[in-house]
Amino acid sequence: MAVTVSDLSYWDVHDAYRSRDNYREVFSSTINRISSEVGRSLDSVKSVLSFGPGDGRYEIEFLEKCAANVSNLTAVDSDDKSIEQLKINLRNSLPKVEAVVIKADFHSWKGLEEPVNLVLLFQVLYYYSSSERKQLLKKLHDHWLTAGGFVAVASASKTKVPGNALEILERFESPVVSWEDIEADVLDIGFVKRHASGIQFMRDFTNPDEAFLRFYQSHIDHPVTLNDIRDALKELYPEGKTDQCFNNLAVFQRVK
Repeated sequence: MAVTVSDLSYWDVHDAYRSRDNYREVFSSTINRISSEVGRSLDSVKSVLSFGPGDGRYEIEFLEKCAANVSNLTAVDSDDKSIEQLKINLRNSLPKVEAVVIKADFHSWKGLEEPVNLVLLFQVLYYYSSSERKQLLKKLHDHWLTAGGFVAVASASKTKVPGNALEILERFESPVVSWEDIEADVLDIGFVKRHASGIQFMRDFTNPDEAFLRFYQSHIDHPVTLNDIRDALKELYPEGKTDQCFNNLAVFQRVK
């Protein structure tokens, strides 16, 4: 999802958000731990579609360590700065992969002409309503994936745990879709789960700057000031930090 707030791009606010946690380090250690197991499943993957990868940091690391035989990649994003960074990262990290980066709103994007072996949905399913999410998953299953193809999903989990890092969005009545709902939708479409890993990390809320606050503002469905968000963060996280940050990373397969 590309959101422009003030004069900051979505990449700016997302980078500020990630600078306040250790998700990058924990994600890397998780990928290192699961790479052998997941890599055996994804060894035959040659072509990939990635939705809303931003600068592609996590998608690229996943492909490098878990799908090393990829030769073609299509990425769809609509934020200009994210696309710039993505192209740089692809050239630097996956120089042998033939990559096509498409600027488009992936809600209305018409899709692929030829199916791929793997679709990456990292931190993107929040931006779909329940009906939109099911429609997307059905398109993936029925049209955009080869038989036996895979979907890798990374998304927030344990969003109801007291003190979790996404409680701030719950406070402003814009809760993040739960992992349980996402997984249920994927399985209902007909995918089979092949692997799942939990990721726990920490976030620092002390002295939040404008870009960090605007990340939350961009995910709240109604008008709210930066001061409102700042005050709520102080109230919800009085110690300034929480280690109640959770994601799940799962790989599902189309079996027919």
